[in-house]
Order: sequence, then C-alpha cells, then structure tokens
Amino acid sequence: MFENDHLAIASVPLQSWGRVYDENEAFFHGTVFPELNKPFFAAEGTGKAEKATAAGGNPGMQKQENMLWQIQKVSFVVDDVRLYLDTHPKDAQGLALLKTMIKKRKELLKEYALQFYPLTLDCMEDIYEKNPDSECYCWQEGPCPWEGVCV
Repeated sequence: MFENDHLAIASVPLQSWGRVYDENEAFFHGTVFPELNKPFFAAEGTGKAEKATAAGGNPGMQKQENMLWQIQKVSFVVDDVRLYLDTHPKDAQGLALLKTMIKKRKELLKEYALQFYPLTLDCMEDIYEKNPDSECYCWQEGPCPWEGVCV
C-alpha cells in the first residue's frame, strides 16, 4: 500500500554552536540554545524563570528550596548540552560548557548534601568521606525531591 508513497521527508538543518542562555533563561525557555527556542504560543505574564517560594517565610526552607532550584537549573543545562554533544562530540565550546556545568552541579550537590541531606549516591559518598565512622545510611536523613520538597 505504501511501497512507493512517501509520507514525509524530513529536512533537519545541522545545529551549530552559538550563543547560549545562562541556566536561568535555559530553564525558563526549555533549551540552552536560543535558536531552538521556538515557542508554539506566547504566554502572557510568565515573567522570569524564578519560582515563588512556598516555604512560608522559613529562611531555612527558603535556602534549601533555592539550592534545589539551582541544582535543577544547572542539571538541565548539563542534560541539554550533553544532548547537543551527542551529535557534535568534538565541539570545543560545547565540551567546555559541559565541563563547567558538571563541576558546578557537583559542587552544588555536595554543598546541599552537607547542609541538608544527600540527593545522589555520589553525595552520600562525600558525606562518608568526610565522616568515615558514620553508621548512618543517610537516605533517611530527609525527604527525596519527589516527595514534595521542591513544590
């Protein structure tokens, strides 16, 4: 039935490295690359990419939530640049940004783990490295992000 019929022929231009958004803008627009920011509609009144805190005035909770948002934004940039590098593995600017953001993410995760509780197994390793006599399997020290921490 469809042997000789062509349903569609895709033409996808090759992406090249250009200007990139910082992590706040990237998170807000859903891409690190401004040339890929092609919204289907214009949402009025969306403002900046910052989320209003729901911590109810508790400074400790605000700090914790702000740190989680920073980790989430940096992690988004890491993932988006990693996807770009899947098709451009030798792009020097992309590799440089990826290395910078991975380092920043690792520092944020470590700082968060030391102040609150670990979010990843690597964070737990950092805690054990700092306190090798710890007998606590630290996941129970706090809620996981999917348990409503960052809502």
